[in-house]
Amino acid sequence: MQELAPPFDAGETYTRARIHDHYGGKRQAGIAPSASYPFVFLFYGAGDGYGYEDGFDGDTFVYTGEGRTGDMELTHGNRAIRDHASDGRHLYLFEMADAGEVSFVGEYAYVDHFRQELPDATGDRRSALRFELEPVATDRDAEPTPDLGDEQLERLYEEATGSNGDDEGREQTRTTTTTYSRSAAVRSFIRAYADGVCEGCGEPAPFRDGDDEPYLEVHHLHRRADGGADDPSNVVALCPNCHRRRHYGRDGDSFNENLIAYAESRPF
Repeated sequence: MQELAPPFDAGETYTRARIHDHYGGKRQAGIAPSASYPFVFLFYGAGDGYGYEDGFDGDTFVYTGEGRTGDMELTHGNRAIRDHASDGRHLYLFEMADAGEVSFVGEYAYVDHFRQELPDATGDRRSALRFELEPVATDRDAEPTPDLGDEQLERLYEEATGSNGDDEGREQTRTTTTTYSRSAAVRSFIRAYADGVCEGCGEPAPFRDGDDEPYLEVHHLHRRADGGADDPSNVVALCPNCHRRRHYGRDGDSFNENLIAYAESRPF
């Protein structure tokens, strides 16, 4: 079942302190439930030295629970993950970046958990909780790909390139600092141009969404946070597997370079 789109864009970078300033949650915790919003924030990528092992297993994300020493218990943040659906909360997963910044991976849902023996912060072996999380399809993800002829595609391209000003085509979110969502015109154009075929692997979209449209995700080749433009020349339409490969694969950087070379060969 689809959910409403989260107030963050997958692949975009945010300042963690500002997230907590607006939504609440402990600033230093890996699992940070908000007391004011129905959100549970999950952060990973900075705890390898404390016995945490987080990462993708196919489409499933395996997240290690909280607790630096001793056996982990199903209390506090760990309970918040397990019971988020019954509590009416959304799980939002972020990867830690540099200088207090985090990259939004997406919304996930608890599926199951298991125990695994891992070292704690002191190096002692302990029983750790490992949570299996599955991605949640959102209304934003399911934005339909328009069925356009050449004339309509040209019109959509003009709309997309015309939405690249400092303020045009950008939507301010509810955060206290100004962040921007992707331009709807750019997303619509690149999905229409791809015509249901992934620009990374050349394969048809793996499934059709709730509107019976080919499901492809929009990826910025150069991050907006690094000055990348919200422009058709800076985006590609990818299947979920290629999108995850770019962000989490061992060859993600070289794969992105190949995507950039491909984008430069397109006729726009």
